[in-house]
Amino acid sequence: MAAYEVTAYRGKRNWHLKIADYRKTVRDGDGKPSAREQAEALRTELADRSLRNRFGWTHIDIQPKEVTDE
Repeated sequence: MAAYEVTAYRGKRNWHLKIADYRKTVRDGDGKPSAREQAEALRTELADRSLRNRFGWTHIDIQPKEVTDE
């Protein structure tokens, strides 16, 4: 099972400090697209949302995340 963490940063200040303004983890699952596809779709959605609502997110990052069986 794969998982990715999608984070959005506002301005260069927060990106440099690695303080995310938005963070969400997406995972593979039955009946869902792959985690990577979900993460790319979320990145596009966040970029559009940032422009519409003027959130000021200047960097949206996707990083793989280790998954432990729960």
